[in-house]
Amino acid sequence: MRPGRPTYKADYGHLAFLTFLFGYMAWFLYDAVHVSTKVNNLLLVAPTAVLGLVLALFIVPQCFKRADAAVVEEDPEQYDPLAPKLPTERKQVIRMLTLGAALGVFVFSMAYIGFDVAIFLFAAVTMVICGERRPLHLAGFSAIVTVVTIYGFKALMSYPMFTLLL
Repeated sequence: MRPGRPTYKADYGHLAFLTFLFGYMAWFLYDAVHVSTKVNNLLLVAPTAVLGLVLALFIVPQCFKRADAAVVEEDPEQYDPLAPKLPTERKQVIRMLTLGAALGVFVFSMAYIGFDVAIFLFAAVTMVICGERRPLHLAGFSAIVTVVTIYGFKALMSYPMFTLLL
């Protein structure tokens, strides 16, 4: 160990994967800009790619660790919100499976009952599954989510969506 200058170890696997992702996002953005510089073409691609590139740059320093840093043993009983565990209680598993089924019904029902009605029903059903019981909150929040989503997609997308009411 050298005094004054710390030694670093690189996680080459993580760094290689991050380099691959960075290169792919940069190429995708470059390709999208050279195909067309119209707003409709770049509206979703450019901000997403730029955000991904910036996030990749923030992750790069995490690939390098001090080699002489003391190893800290983690308490296995300590709760880590960034590493959630899968639900094991029966009620939680049923709730998770029901939410997945609701998402599947939502996706397949959009073409038949309209995008707006499907979003409203999906938002209301998922709130009920997660425990909300107040009808005014169910209807109000579902309506707000529906209106924002429908008009947001209509502003962003140039193709028509099948809607029943909006």
